[in-house]
Amino acid sequence: MKNLLQIILWQALFLPAFHTPASAQELYGMAATGEGNTPITVAGDFALKPDGKLYLQTGTLFLKGGYTGESGSEIHIPLKGNALNPQIFLDIDGTASGMTEIIPGSPNSWNGSRIELARARRENSAVGAFWMRDVEMDGYLLQLKHETRDSVLVWYMEKTEIAPCLPLIVQLGRHTLLANNNSATNGGHKFTYYYWYGDGQLLREGSHAANGGSYYTGGADLNKTAEYTVKAVDSAGTEYISCPCHFVPPMETVRISAYPNPVPRNARVHVQIETPDKALLQNAVVEIYGAQGQYSGKANLNGQMLATVDLPDKPGIYLLKFKAGNYSQTIKLIAE
Repeated sequence: MKNLLQIILWQALFLPAFHTPASAQELYGMAATGEGNTPITVAGDFALKPDGKLYLQTGTLFLKGGYTGESGSEIHIPLKGNALNPQIFLDIDGTASGMTEIIPGSPNSWNGSRIELARARRENSAVGAFWMRDVEMDGYLLQLKHETRDSVLVWYMEKTEIAPCLPLIVQLGRHTLLANNNSATNGGHKFTYYYWYGDGQLLREGSHAANGGSYYTGGADLNKTAEYTVKAVDSAGTEYISCPCHFVPPMETVRISAYPNPVPRNARVHVQIETPDKALLQNAVVEIYGAQGQYSGKANLNGQMLATVDLPDKPGIYLLKFKAGNYSQTIKLIAE
């Protein structure tokens, strides 16, 4: 049966209508349904295998059984002209299960109205049987959604306007996030209530006056991989979404000392770096500058906490600048 449905579906490009035998069908590789509004009927269960790619045209594919899409399977649908076509693409009498990716075609002539993709029996069907990556276009997201109507589960696509985000979140140390409620620096807003989210899941909510709603504390540390957002509500009830915020490890305390200081003529200078973050020292350098900012050389730390530098053979004031990534610290040295 491996190639039977593939052959029949390819034939559907040229045949006005057909019915397959009432048995389970499996699709490997690529196949396409009929052109135009010609309906296609498959009697029995239908399984789209991991390498299966089904190209649905504008006609409805009726499945007189259940549908299973294995991980890696794809259903491609066209969008051209479908604003005027109310037909559903995939009509399943039974249940839908598995995990099939929906890949929409180019939306050149689509006006953004709702397009129903598939429907199946609600009982025992998996909402995740069909999924789709969000497609961004002209300030909108094309998204796959679902809803329940009586005993039927329906998957559909529609345009969702992308709401502009506000840069509201400020990280305080390692464990706390703050929503900026200063109207002088947040665009003139004065918020009264907050909803904090981590990876789309509600973490906490609270008012500004009570409960410290403008703060979120993650405990000992914020989640280093989570995407945090906050929905802030003003006194008029208007909601604002923050731009996403990810944890940024704060720079550990770095202490730098140089000795001897003052340094005698022709003596070498030792620069000591103290930090709990040893990784900070891997690509760190100590640069030497004159009092007027003229560059005189550098010493690489190579992961070590101690560097030895040679100053120019000239008395005066020198600046030693420790640099590691975006971090820098400068100390002053006197050469006699």
